[in-house]
Amino acid sequence: MKPLTPRDKIVIWALGLVVLIAIFYFYVYTPKTREISVLSQQVKTAQADLARLQAQAARKEELDRRVQQIQHDLQDIEAKLPSAREIPVLLVRLESLASQTSANLMLIKPGPLQTPQAPVGGQPPQPGRPGAPPAGSTISYQTFSLELTVEGPFDVISSFVHGIETFPRFISMTDLRLSMALRAGQATTDRPVLNLGLQATTYVLPESGGSR
Repeated sequence: MKPLTPRDKIVIWALGLVVLIAIFYFYVYTPKTREISVLSQQVKTAQADLARLQAQAARKEELDRRVQQIQHDLQDIEAKLPSAREIPVLLVRLESLASQTSANLMLIKPGPLQTPQAPVGGQPPQPGRPGAPPAGSTISYQTFSLELTVEGPFDVISSFVHGIETFPRFISMTDLRLSMALRAGQATTDRPVLNLGLQATTYVLPESGGSR
């Protein structure tokens, strides 16, 4: 047998290397590449699913916060609406307001309870702001008119009106009339006494809905 020349040995080694490379390419590299491609696609799908679930969780948390805020607003509104049986207590508090501001309460006259036509959203106005509904859910309520007459100097009348505006219950002022309360024998150096006639609408929960 003729011995292999150095050139033949190089050719054989080269052929062997090509065979090894081909085996590696077809039986190792190509399958691994396919596997990596499949895994990469699965990772992308999993990341997309994760992002979608995170977005849903964020929306749920936001929705939960909104529901809690609505419930809190509803509780605040109901706290400002006395039940119908608490009307005498409401009137006593108005008398106390007049006493605290040193106003001379001449008249306090509540009207009959009425069930109004519900406006859009079904809420009563905010105190001192007719027609401005507060935030919150729909509440069934009744109204009654309220007529007040007080006397006092300007600063006293101003304090009384401010007390009505910030009253802890919903009272919507609908008419204010201010005039001089002239009295016989009043000295000209005295502070002028004013007469305030006030018309308002007050909101209460129906008897069946008021459990406080």
